[in-house]
Amino acid sequence: MHSRIQIGFLAVRTLLLFAPFLTFAQTRPQPFPPLDSLNLASMGRIGVQLFGTAQGLEMRLKEQTPDLEKAQGLALNQLALAKADSTIPKNQIDSLTKVAKFAKNAYKKGFDLTAKAEKLTQFTLALADMDSLNLRKNLPKAWKQVNQIYDELYPPIPTEKPANETIAEKESKPKKEKKKKESPPTENPNSDSEPSADQPVTNTPIANKPITSLKRFAAYNPATDVMLRPPTPPCKIASSSRDEFSGEISRQLAAAEFFRYTNPALKTYLQGKTHVICEAALSSSGPNIALQLTFIINDPNARKAFGRLEKNSVATLKFLDGSTFELQNALADEGTFNPENDGSIFQGHYPLNAEALKKIRRNGLDRIRILWSKGYDDYEVQQVDLLMRQAECLLK
Repeated sequence: MHSRIQIGFLAVRTLLLFAPFLTFAQTRPQPFPPLDSLNLASMGRIGVQLFGTAQGLEMRLKEQTPDLEKAQGLALNQLALAKADSTIPKNQIDSLTKVAKFAKNAYKKGFDLTAKAEKLTQFTLALADMDSLNLRKNLPKAWKQVNQIYDELYPPIPTEKPANETIAEKESKPKKEKKKKESPPTENPNSDSEPSADQPVTNTPIANKPITSLKRFAAYNPATDVMLRPPTPPCKIASSSRDEFSGEISRQLAAAEFFRYTNPALKTYLQGKTHVICEAALSSSGPNIALQLTFIINDPNARKAFGRLEKNSVATLKFLDGSTFELQNALADEGTFNPENDGSIFQGHYPLNAEALKKIRRNGLDRIRILWSKGYDDYEVQQVDLLMRQAECLLK
């Protein structure tokens, strides 16, 4: 789950930072001219230009809204996953809370600004049907509103004076002469002699020290940030054996949580319990490698709702690069009912050929579709790099 949270965190930051620049910026409205010197045709042309700018801003905001909405949903989802994981430290949850709040505010601001832009487009469109008197009255209002929305969407970059000009200005100003403070009399009249042990040493003011003597701080390096690049968990081998006749080695890695999912319609019924938890583990027997999936379903009617995992049923893997790969279940499983918690456990065994293994080693997993006998379900994978890490552990 840590990896999913980290990738989700980066994804949210990327969407929020770059969403306003996905398309070209509109042209900033020209300074408003004095209307007393303009005739009706000239004022009409200004109205048409304002309408074009307002319409462009509205289109830009509507293009940006899905990205902001996606960022908000992703941030809230990552926060929920982190809160559900007892191993996530509090400082990371606090950071994700701030990101979720920022994403929520950004989406609300974009939504409100889009509504304003829609009204402004209608207002500027109505300028075309106004007479000279109404144009002189409403053009300044339209121009002001267009500029306000433009500045919200494309904030002006403040200009700063170059450092050399600032220094030159300071040097050109007359300096006030400061009165020299009389130094207290010292016991040693010889100023050239070294200070004694009892005489305090006067330190040089920091302003007079060379730049190289000031303390410097190392620049931030994302490559060393453990929040962005968490350490790889150690390999955990659940079992390892050697066949006495063939000499083949069989190994199975310890199962780890792959994803969890709760049907929104069952949240009230389950009272905080997770509906489906899937654990994954890679195993090998000689040259043959397989993906073991264990489904823990907290539902007394699991068999009725899901059915069973049939032999040759398909599991479709969708990777982060958008590609997909299909695996076939080698062993049918009717599920095992657990009377203690009214849940059921299903086991899936999906062999991997060389092409599938190569794909898993190089790409993180985004989603997975499991075909049950009663239909299929799509699940979002939280541990996107789990199979990548397990493949490295199994094959090293």
